[in-house]
Amino acid sequence: MPHPYGVPAERLATLLLSLVRAVDSRQLTGRLAMPLFILIFNRIRGIKQTFGRLAARIAAGRFSARRVTERPRAEQPRAKPPSRAKNPLPRGVAWLIKLVPEAAAHASRLRHLLADPEFSELLAAAPAPMRRPLRSLCHMLGVEPPPILAPPPRARPKTPAPKIERPRAPRRPEKPEKVRYVFGLRYPSVLPDPK
Repeated sequence: MPHPYGVPAERLATLLLSLVRAVDSRQLTGRLAMPLFILIFNRIRGIKQTFGRLAARIAAGRFSARRVTERPRAEQPRAKPPSRAKNPLPRGVAWLIKLVPEAAAHASRLRHLLADPEFSELLAAAPAPMRRPLRSLCHMLGVEPPPILAPPPRARPKTPAPKIERPRAPRRPEKPEKVRYVFGLRYPSVLPDPK
């Protein structure tokens, strides 16, 4: 039986549209700066478009996961990648709810959507490409992403080869302290041990 509110992609699009309206109402009343509104709007629009394209490809049967092949790389000095501009949006968990308290209701709707079996089935079809946009949405609304969206484990750095300890040359015996005589007396003077 189809869901009364449409397929998962439509339901997420509706949720995001409602979220944009909440952010817009905050901006229209002067409680959110216009430049910040535009940044938030672009982020939400990007999530909607990325998810919508992937969902449409999966529904049409045109999605195929990329195959990752390990190729030996020639050892070359790596060029420093160009530095990316710093993201001007806040970074903390649930940062959108702190700016727009009305967004808390959308966090609840997102939790409900992520728990839906039909939505979980869609995520299972392409977890890797959906990871970034959905984790971003979960982060801004303070929602714990489902385990299927967990980031891949980081590759462990290669352990360096154990160092081979070479035997050290034997130490030279310490030279005895040089004894000097000043005016016929031994210097430094050796005093008898008081007991």
